[in-house]
Amino acid sequence: MTAAFGASVATPRPLADVLIQTTDKKKINLKQFRGKVVLLVLISTTCDDCIRTVDLLNRMQKDYGPQGFQVVAAGVNDNAPYEVAPFMQRYRPAYPMGYLDRDATIKIAAVPANVRPFVPIAMFIDRKGIVQQQFYGDDPIYKDEEKAFRAIAASRINFGQPTK
Repeated sequence: MTAAFGASVATPRPLADVLIQTTDKKKINLKQFRGKVVLLVLISTTCDDCIRTVDLLNRMQKDYGPQGFQVVAAGVNDNAPYEVAPFMQRYRPAYPMGYLDRDATIKIAAVPANVRPFVPIAMFIDRKGIVQQQFYGDDPIYKDEEKAFRAIAASRINFGQPTK
């Protein structure tokens, strides 16, 4: 079952303690990015919209990374453990990427177990590890995702910055 229910997912909320498996058998612990604004994107390696998003995420990492911004992605489709490595070779994400199983996806995205949400799922996480905003692939924000994502990222990067 696929459904739109972004409005029903609670934000802000603490980020679930989930490790993202990498293709080299290491794990990405999102806690390592505390102090940065994180855009976590859950994708399907076979989704055309998700594939198009990779270029945007690369540009955002390049443009905002020096300001304390970090993109992280995870494949969440059923075959992701086998498809993430070739996906990374082909599309060359400039940020950490791995994959999650169904249980971890449900936990990190705070979705009901009986619903398969539209991907990509974009989660903006603040410097303290709190999911501030979350969007599903059928959300109107994706009509001009670059403009919307950049506006959110810029506001999050500047929000709560320590003063000098």
